[in-house]
Amino acid sequence: MENKDLNNVNVTDAEIEARQAGSDEYSQGAVPMSQRKGFFSLVFVWIGYVFTVTIMTAGGQIALGSPNFLSAVKALALGYAILITIGITVGIISMKTGMTFGLLSRYTFGNLGSIIVSLAVMVTLLGWFSINCHLIGSITNALFPAVPQIPISIVAGILMTYTALKGVKIMNKIGMVATILVVAFGILSIVLAVKDAGGWASLIAIQQTDVLPFNKVVTIAVGSVVCGAVAWTPDVMRFAKTKGTAAAVMLVSLGICAPFMILIGIIGMLVYGESDIAFILQAQSLLAPAWFAMIANIWSTAQGNVYSSSLNLANIFTKVPRTTLVIIFGGVGTIAGLLGLYNYFGSWLSFLASTFPALGGVIIADYFITYNVGKRYPDLKLVHAHYPKFVWISIVAVAAGIVVNFTVNWGISTINAFVVAFIVQTILTKIFDRNKMLHDAQTKLEAEA
Repeated sequence: MENKDLNNVNVTDAEIEARQAGSDEYSQGAVPMSQRKGFFSLVFVWIGYVFTVTIMTAGGQIALGSPNFLSAVKALALGYAILITIGITVGIISMKTGMTFGLLSRYTFGNLGSIIVSLAVMVTLLGWFSINCHLIGSITNALFPAVPQIPISIVAGILMTYTALKGVKIMNKIGMVATILVVAFGILSIVLAVKDAGGWASLIAIQQTDVLPFNKVVTIAVGSVVCGAVAWTPDVMRFAKTKGTAAAVMLVSLGICAPFMILIGIIGMLVYGESDIAFILQAQSLLAPAWFAMIANIWSTAQGNVYSSSLNLANIFTKVPRTTLVIIFGGVGTIAGLLGLYNYFGSWLSFLASTFPALGGVIIADYFITYNVGKRYPDLKLVHAHYPKFVWISIVAVAAGIVVNFTVNWGISTINAFVVAFIVQTILTKIFDRNKMLHDAQTKLEAEA
């Protein structure tokens, strides 16, 4: 697949390759195989996405919504089984195509439809980034009252934007530091929490009465990182050398690391009434480690928010350099954090859990059914010139999944949304023959040559 500038076909291939290999991070085309990376070059980037305070907060919400520890763990296991399935599949698709989520959505939703999808993802990531900026400032102030919150949030936003600007290489290094700190202090925190609870038997014996339906608790688990499983995955796994690399990275990230963070939040909430590792470690008289662990895990995730958002924005504003988009996003996200967008975190998780499983189902179905396991993806130049503005089949399929999520009470709502969106996309693709659309677009392109 060629790396074409979608707006200026007169630019030479050498010029495009030079720009894409630099600060633009291949935002307008597929990553060439010569630039692909192995497991250890990518795993810490993705771990950085999930080693964050916000995921531990989801663990706290799972604990509050569950009658006991075992029920919370059951909801966690089921929710992350869903996420692993979606994440590995999307990871392999992105490895095969080498494209960002924004570019993949052009094939599935059309030129204007993909812009709407990319905008929705960008707004979602903006919410996560603003929450992270606020948390660094507020937790620093809580642990060290003499340090004012607002300046710390602003400085954090600037620094996290800077590392995202530098790309995957430096993000991997930040993620590695975060992994070491969070794993070490996370294990220590769990051990001390279980001891303070009186042992595992006492922890398991804790009972709660004001709880949520099990389906709702699973939805919280899925919502904790479903945006990443669907929309962040292509932006990182497009750099993977092999399908095995992509699958291994997603399995480690979603099968081990993210559940570990959720577990810290669950235990912390049941024992101390806190789900954030900083406050948990503070309660355990480990103030300095609390702050360092908090900074590392928030930073590693927030830089990923900025990075992925810049790639989605590059799908919308194709003539604007990625560096400019990164700076704009980082500035807006930092301001949003200061204005209190974090107050809507719970609603944010519900929105993610209801929307992104359906979105993932449609993109996966399109890859397998329309494009024959990625073998029939046409050149991006053809997509830009001759694809429709909207692929209404895909839009209807996503809408069907979202409607089912809110209206069907049987089973697990997030699974229902994913399966229904996948099935509707498959059926409509067969009925309305999207293969003809591909053929017509190719014919028009050949006639212009």
